[in-house]
This record gives sequence, structure tokens and C-alpha cells, in this order.
Amino acid sequence: MLNASQAHPRISVTTISSWTWSVDQDIAFFRQEGIGAMGLPTTKFTERREAEIAALAASGLAFTALSGGTSGGMIESEDAALAELAGTIDIAQRLGAPALYFLTGPTPPRMATDEAYAALIACLPKVVAYAKQRGVRLAIEHNSVSSRAIGFVHTLAGVAEISRAADVDICLELQNVWYEPGLPRLFRDNVDRLCIVQVSDFLIDEPLRNNRRVPGDGSMPLEWLVGEVLDAGYKGYFEIEVLGPAIEQEGYESAIRRSVEWLGERLVKWGA
Repeated sequence: MLNASQAHPRISVTTISSWTWSVDQDIAFFRQEGIGAMGLPTTKFTERREAEIAALAASGLAFTALSGGTSGGMIESEDAALAELAGTIDIAQRLGAPALYFLTGPTPPRMATDEAYAALIACLPKVVAYAKQRGVRLAIEHNSVSSRAIGFVHTLAGVAEISRAADVDICLELQNVWYEPGLPRLFRDNVDRLCIVQVSDFLIDEPLRNNRRVPGDGSMPLEWLVGEVLDAGYKGYFEIEVLGPAIEQEGYESAIRRSVEWLGERLVKWGA
């Protein structure tokens, strides 16, 4: 059994889940709750970035992954893709974070998805090499079709195709694939490419965009999904990523705490 003040060691929380908190507030809450691992969106950094990075480095926390890449440079050219992500890769290296995952950015108007996939694959070699030189795994996150303006990869099947062709890993966001068919097979076939698995819930008939629920509060077969990922052989972190009106109304402390408890109870039950 876990100590009441200690989160399960395979649970991380991305600070997207505490969207309006400062980096200092995040660190204090993680220490208070016994959460040992943090996912870090670079959007959390302010004009005090160097001081914030120093505070994170001194916090004693593990960092599962940084996130970045939505401005549009990922399918323009190899040099543009490198410029988009190089600075975030450098921060990941400084913090000892093993991975950086990114969204692909938008496509030009009327570009077909097949063309966008091919352009992305062609633009990744330089940034993949740069990340490897710095000991950072590069991964793609597949995003919701409701946020097409910041990414064009919306399925696990699609991101797996790019992963193999471009030699990058996968940030598996269960929120964005739970309705996809054939998931147990897709999990098994691509478990070697999973660098992080993100967990949240969704309540059917609510707006889709940026609207998530605490695990167990929604309509997703979330326990089944987590179990299938474990059965596929996944050994890494499960990362809480909750956001939206219900989370803001409940408050970050309660929403994150309940999320960590829900997931921790199941990982303990399954011996993960």
C-alpha cells in the first residue's frame, strides 16, 4: 500500500492541469501531495524563465517530458522544424527530462492529410538528430480534431505511421483515441514507441474542445483503456492531464488529487 501522502511512482501530472498556477505554485503543490513526477508545458514559463528553470532543477522532482511546437514550423522545412523545437530540447536536457513531445502545428488551407504527413516526415530528420545528440526522446502527440489549428494528427493509427517512418516516439493521449477501433492491437503493436500515456476523462454530449473530466467522472471506458495499455507491456508513466470548465470550477487541488487517487488505486490493484 502507498503512504497516504505519496502518489503512485508511475503517476505523473502535467502542469497543464494547473493552467493558471505559477511554476512556484506547481512545485509547492507537488511536494505537498507527494507527486514525484511532473510533465512540463513550456507555455508555463514567463519572463522569469531562467529562475523558473532553476527552481524546477532544484525541486527534486522528476520530469517526464516537456511539450512544445504549435506555431507552424514543423512542415515548412527541416531547418524550420529544428528552430521550432531546439530551444525546448535544450531545456529538457538541462532538467534531465527524457522526452519532448510536440504537436505538429497547422496545415496550409486545403492541404490533404496524406500530404501533411509526408511533409512532416520529410522535415523531421534534423530535429530528430539534434534531440538524440542531447539524450532526449522526440515524440508526437496526436490531438483532437476539434483543435485542428494546432495539429493534424488525430489517431493512434496515424501517429504510429509517422512514428515508424520518422523514427520518433508517441505521446499517447487516451482522451484523443478512446473512440478509435482496434485499440488493443494498436497498443500492442506500438508499445515500444510509447514515451508517455496521458489520462483524463470526457463526458459525452459536452463540448469537445479543451473540456476534460477527472478520471472516473466521464463516459470513457478509461479503466479498460489503462488495463489494455498495461497488458500491452507498457512500463512507463501515466500522466494526468485534466483541464476545462469542470476542472476550473472544482479547483486544481481537488481535481488533481482525485485524479491521482483514482489512477493510483487501479495501478496498485493491478500490481503495476
